[in-house]
Amino acid sequence: MCLPWVCLFVLTALGWESYALVVGPVQLGNNGTYITYGLGPSPQNSTLECPYQLQSTEEVVQKIEWVFQDDSQTVRTFEWQPEDEARATGRLDGAVKLNRTDGWLELTELRYDLAGYYSCALTLSNGRRMEAQKFEMLIIDTTSNHVYNKINSNEGLCELEASYSSYAVYPEPTVLAGMFSPSRGGFYDRVTGFQWHKQFYNNGSVAYSFEDVHFKIDSSTPTDAQFRVSASVLKEDATNLPLHSITSHLPIWKKQGCPALPRRQNQQVNYYYATLTCTGEYIPNFFSDEAK
Repeated sequence: MCLPWVCLFVLTALGWESYALVVGPVQLGNNGTYITYGLGPSPQNSTLECPYQLQSTEEVVQKIEWVFQDDSQTVRTFEWQPEDEARATGRLDGAVKLNRTDGWLELTELRYDLAGYYSCALTLSNGRRMEAQKFEMLIIDTTSNHVYNKINSNEGLCELEASYSSYAVYPEPTVLAGMFSPSRGGFYDRVTGFQWHKQFYNNGSVAYSFEDVHFKIDSSTPTDAQFRVSASVLKEDATNLPLHSITSHLPIWKKQGCPALPRRQNQQVNYYYATLTCTGEYIPNFFSDEAK
């Protein structure tokens, strides 16, 4: 097996320009990134495509073979031929539409155990065969769409109090929450492991929540700070499949004033008619503020 452009180069170098074939990559239909369990099987939700480019008009596709592997590395197959009845084996038997005319793999049943690695291979009428690289296909069950998120600010204590709970997700999601700053490159003060509550369910799904977690707002809080919660599912190659993201902006860390005056050694500054913000700046009250 080789990369499509490498195979194309090899075929051309050997003088087979008229039979050049490029296969893959395998992809979900409708520009999907994963199959949504709650939407059920459909051509739009549960179809794997095996795109190809055939540079010759003299040859035609004779056969498309699909191979499915899960964590146990057990192989199941689906074979399509334009003139014969398609066949599915193993776990794919009874779960694939057999009368498609394009050779794509459409799941007619959604089960958790149908998630895994899929690859396809094309065979031309002259016997030449090329296989696409395997594609990790996830079936994600979000069970509902209810998310609870509460943010309270206490300006007197310069604190932010947050609570959150979300629906259960299969497979187990990755959930991050806390103070987020684009200028700092992401989360800089996060909900820690022992503050999270995890609820496990019989189908393997997991729900995450936390309650009344406090975050301090002070002079080190960046001006682009925000409170953020994000949930996603990670593929084995570290590809992130986002599920939901919640961002909150509160005036407690947005309130700006005048920065404190610089002081020399043994020098004291007294401020009148001004209030100190949580981020360490001074704003006037009812009168013009003064500093002596």
